[in-house]
Amino acid sequence: MADCATSSGDHAAAAAPSGRTAPSAAHTGAAAARPHHLEGGRHQAKRGMVQTQVPICRSAQLEVRATPVDRPLNHLLINARNISGARCDLGIIGRAAFDGIAAGTPDGLGGGPHILAPGGSHHEGVALDRQDAPGQGTHTGTLTVRLNSNTAIKVPLKTFVHAPAVTTPWEPTAADALSR
Repeated sequence: MADCATSSGDHAAAAAPSGRTAPSAAHTGAAAARPHHLEGGRHQAKRGMVQTQVPICRSAQLEVRATPVDRPLNHLLINARNISGARCDLGIIGRAAFDGIAAGTPDGLGGGPHILAPGGSHHEGVALDRQDAPGQGTHTGTLTVRLNSNTAIKVPLKTFVHAPAVTTPWEPTAADALSR
């Protein structure tokens, strides 16, 4: 069983995914829009002659789930789902920490913004145990995902971490998030 949380602190159990996830509706809805960066962390999408601003997602707009996966070995799948009634920009990457132990992030990230339609999801992969890293690791009880809006969502998650690292930026499918 995996845990999920919303920004209000409510927790619910969720079944682990079968490993095969269909592409997110959020990705197909945003594909027609071409984003442009604005000041203040907002993005602007052009649809023909009409321009709309898409605000950065805040923790109150999202439900975050964390699910350990079998493949790749020692990895975690983070799922962020838009539970609000409005589109929002998830940003490029969610910064993960396990009981204060920050997960590293990959260099050279690009590809944002990731616009989530209401009900849409994106996924992120995290390596939990890099066995070639120095030290021995530790058991943790909470995952914190910090968003580009500088808000955070805490998810209860008992796991072992040893030099954890986010392996992908937000991706539209679980398969893409676990492919690196």
